[in-house]
Amino acid sequence: MLNQIFDQNTEQDVMMSEKMSAAIDLWARMYEDGGPWCNEKTGLHSCKLPVIISSEFARLVTLEMEVDITGSPRADFLQEQIKNFLIDIRAYIEFGCALGGIVFKPYVSNNQIVIDSVQGDDFFPTSFDTSGKMTGCVFVEQIKRKNNIFTRAEHHEYSNGTYTIQNRAFQSHSSESIGTPIALSDVPEWAQLTPDMQIKEVDRPLFAYFRVPQANRQDRHSPLGTSVFADAVDTIHNFDEQYGRYLWEFKGGELAIDAADDLLQTQLDGTIKMPERDKRLYRGHSVRAQDQSFYEIFAPQLRDESLARGMNTMLKQIEMQCGLAYGTLSDPQDVAKTATEIQASKQRSFSTVRDIQKSLQSALDDLIYSMDKLATLYQLAPQGSYQTAYDWDDSIVNDPQQRKQMYWQYVTAGKFPFWRYLVEFEHYTEKDAKEIANEAASSLSNPFDFKQQSGDNNAAT
Repeated sequence: MLNQIFDQNTEQDVMMSEKMSAAIDLWARMYEDGGPWCNEKTGLHSCKLPVIISSEFARLVTLEMEVDITGSPRADFLQEQIKNFLIDIRAYIEFGCALGGIVFKPYVSNNQIVIDSVQGDDFFPTSFDTSGKMTGCVFVEQIKRKNNIFTRAEHHEYSNGTYTIQNRAFQSHSSESIGTPIALSDVPEWAQLTPDMQIKEVDRPLFAYFRVPQANRQDRHSPLGTSVFADAVDTIHNFDEQYGRYLWEFKGGELAIDAADDLLQTQLDGTIKMPERDKRLYRGHSVRAQDQSFYEIFAPQLRDESLARGMNTMLKQIEMQCGLAYGTLSDPQDVAKTATEIQASKQRSFSTVRDIQKSLQSALDDLIYSMDKLATLYQLAPQGSYQTAYDWDDSIVNDPQQRKQMYWQYVTAGKFPFWRYLVEFEHYTEKDAKEIANEAASSLSNPFDFKQQSGDNNAAT
């Protein structure tokens, strides 16, 4: 359908295989309602692990994130335009982590640059360059009004320094069909859009694609990203089933008293009435053997501990499959105890977060570039250069102890002031730290020669 929308000379094949389309649909269902196995027929309820995993990665990636654009009045304008977008960046990254990627598409409205976030199931790639970077894409938007469905397909394509944008609108009375072509002006929200336009002298597309930076095991030949929980789909399914058994263990093991009908209250119409105070405590039966007791207590021993251990094992497996440290989802009291094991577990999470941050930084570079070009095209701000600085707070993605040791080595090599080390890592005030540093320096022949005492200092820190 998308291939038939645009002119034949610009027609592009949608580069999304059936495998990827089905995978994205599955990840979206898992993120929204738990997955296809959670429904009334199965009786299973989702534990929302896909939401928890995506949210945790988004939190770690953006927790201390700062973006500064400086260098000129143009830079100040770009900083102001991206400010509101960065406020909600965590939610956008959560969607991207859940569905494998998200597109940031800037556009101009009322002389301001607005950034649209298009989730993984709302865009269709049409071309990639040799490095796997997306260069063409179709974005689909729908508006439902009374009995009409209005659909707009927006095709972006970059080729040889020229960026082409095409908009086509359609009207239908059913979701089964795209309907018939209409003018963009027929829909008030799209009246200001241009059907066809070209932008010259650009070196990349004017949209940014954030991709989860891991191997695509759903379709090895697709350059699209995959969900952060893609490798754990089956384990998450098994966990939801195990959680259902865990809940049933409590419900099925509720204390009950089996009593003969003749011991319960009989109504005038012959029906049996349970005691009003504890209706669910008593269970009546119509037949009582000659030697059977007046009543029997049903109180089986619960197997909750063994079921909980099995669930905790599954959570550890999910953590491994998603690149999270042990204890993120599983019981933190039941994780590796040796220093080496703890370090290896944390490093797995640090590495995953760092890779996602690199991918996000690349996408933000493309986004700011696109905003700069739109500012020039629509004359929104004076011409000028800009520089972008990112601060991710390395203490989140690097092991704090490893970072502390690294800076101590800088101190012993004379490349980092001792008093700054005391302030940052030992939490001294600047005044006290300088006094200690001066005292240490006066006791040494070389103020920067800490090598002779590095063993003692390392032990102390």
